[in-house]
Amino acid sequence: MLVSAFVLLLVSVFSLVISRLFPRISVNYVSTFVGIICGLIPFIDQKVETFHSEVFMLTIIAPLLFFEGFATPFGNLRNKLRQIMGITVVMVLLSTIVAGVALHLAIGVSLPLAFVMAAISTPTDATATSSVSMGLKMPKKASEYLRLESLFNDASGLILLQATALWLVNGQFNYQKTFVDFLSSALGGIAVGIACCTVVMLFRQRLLRTLVDSLTVQIMLYILTPYIIYLVAEELHVSGILAVVVAGIMHNSEARVSLFVDARLSFITRNTTDIMNNLLNSSVFVILGILAVRVFREYFSLQNIAIWGISGILLYVIALLVRYFYARYKMRETKQNALVFALGGVHGAVTLALVFSLLELGVSDKDFSLILMAEFILIILSMLVPTVVFRFILPKKRSDAEILQCLSQIRTEMVEAALAEVEQMHLPKPAKKVISTYLRDQAKATSMSEFNRRFARVLRLPEIQNDFYHNFRYRVFTRCFAVEREYLQQAVEKGRIEDTHAAKLYQEVLLAEAMLVDNREDE
Repeated sequence: MLVSAFVLLLVSVFSLVISRLFPRISVNYVSTFVGIICGLIPFIDQKVETFHSEVFMLTIIAPLLFFEGFATPFGNLRNKLRQIMGITVVMVLLSTIVAGVALHLAIGVSLPLAFVMAAISTPTDATATSSVSMGLKMPKKASEYLRLESLFNDASGLILLQATALWLVNGQFNYQKTFVDFLSSALGGIAVGIACCTVVMLFRQRLLRTLVDSLTVQIMLYILTPYIIYLVAEELHVSGILAVVVAGIMHNSEARVSLFVDARLSFITRNTTDIMNNLLNSSVFVILGILAVRVFREYFSLQNIAIWGISGILLYVIALLVRYFYARYKMRETKQNALVFALGGVHGAVTLALVFSLLELGVSDKDFSLILMAEFILIILSMLVPTVVFRFILPKKRSDAEILQCLSQIRTEMVEAALAEVEQMHLPKPAKKVISTYLRDQAKATSMSEFNRRFARVLRLPEIQNDFYHNFRYRVFTRCFAVEREYLQQAVEKGRIEDTHAAKLYQEVLLAEAMLVDNREDE
């Protein structure tokens, strides 16, 4: 297990590095391709253990949904609670019923099996949606509904799957029990999420106010929170998914309230969330790529390809139609927004995780292979179709390459303003040279040979332990950083750079200045 986790971690990081070389291609597609390559290489494929849905849900999906919830203000959720309930309950039930009946009539499978396949096809993936809309402007309202849907519909899909799977295995469907189980699992998950998060939140806030420096403890506790809450909820036989989502949303409110109690903690928490999101998201699609190879290797057969293809296409088309008409006539959306909402319901590795959970419920091998291949075709279609269609119906955003070029240019000019300030200072030439070199590092304007010379010099010479020198260096650099901030403000006022992009550069300058403060404290 540890070897598998280490291999997946390395591959996920590698795919993130590779994706930076191809900025026009979504990192999700790059991660999927890397996963496929790993699945085709026997040495790597053998190091990754057999897929277990419970492990996948605990180690990847639970924290991913927690961090997604952390990015969701409760006020936004409260104002759209009725719409969310409709999307994640009413629309899910409608989609399951229509798709189940259609599969039963079209390909002649039993009604229980058809409903199992339909239930699995309901969960959507917000991170997968971002991959199909990369470089395009998604309608704000549709985009927000898609993200909120993906937070909550995993739970409803899982509960429906368990009920229909028992119908398939036992031959009977208890409507009353299914409804009671749904309510108890959903409400219980929400209650456990609130209770556990309240305990953790109060404990963290107490630490903030009693310990002088609890930063490391706070970050470790923050990372462990979704795992702890998910395990507690599952042990109590309620929805662990809803529990971690609710906990993430509550943590968002906590972070907003205690923003300045420990500013460093707030900043590092946000960066930790971004890092974990990127890593977990990459892992999801790496696993999807590896599973794709294994699925085709073990289950693909020309004899059954027709029924698999028809089932997968039917599931996708019906889900698309139900989503479109629900958005158009129930949510009162425009035709364009309804189409975007329908196409934006992209499926990912969560769908495959639900499929593999059937192995523990006693589903026959024949039924399992049909379900697996149909759902896999559904996933492929849900990613490929919107990738193509969105290019024709959505406007293009300013490309990442253009934004990076603009940032690079402003950053260079900002540093040049600071260098000009250094030249006006009455400093010895060696001091000016050293200070200018460090400033040019901000703009990535120093060569590798220059780095090597400076590195060799640091190895040869001892660090200067002199209060006057450190105070002098601090005053010089803070003046230079003040000049850089002034230049950024002028660039924003002149309309040369947008506020959101200037904020990134402004943050870099503040972090550089904060590093000086940390060094002074260490001394």
